[in-house]
Amino acid sequence: MEIKTTVKLDGLKELTKKYPEASKKARVSRITEALLLLERAVKGKTPVGAGPIHLRDTIFQKVSYGVQAVVGNLGTPAIYGESVEYGTQPHFPPVAPIQHWVEKKLGITGKEAGSVAYLIARAISRRGTKGQAMFGKGFAENEQAVLRILEMIPGDVVTGLSN
Repeated sequence: MEIKTTVKLDGLKELTKKYPEASKKARVSRITEALLLLERAVKGKTPVGAGPIHLRDTIFQKVSYGVQAVVGNLGTPAIYGESVEYGTQPHFPPVAPIQHWVEKKLGITGKEAGSVAYLIARAISRRGTKGQAMFGKGFAENEQAVLRILEMIPGDVVTGLSN
């Protein structure tokens, strides 16, 4: 999944040419701030499984930069993250992880847990799973705050010059 936002920052191009280090510092700082806001929002919307590691524990933010560009990324390396975000088409999932979930979340054990897990797997094979849209909703609900944070970059460049 990729969500991009672009914000036009008056004067930033000229400030970056004139003061590249101050510009880079301001952009990294504000993009990091925006990503931390989004990370908190997305993690709050991410369903919690039976552990020991939860999908929300794998969500991270990263800022990278080159000579001119500063890019922020928020994501997860978990292979099932996309399936949780978007949902799935009907398929027959492995029963063992579902049984673990049944045991931890529902407190059912033994053969009964295996039976319940099989019934859940069979339901998924017929209906698929519903997407949680934690990244999409987290971004949509915080987009204006992110834009306000990013709009502060040119002022931060100027302020950084006087420090």
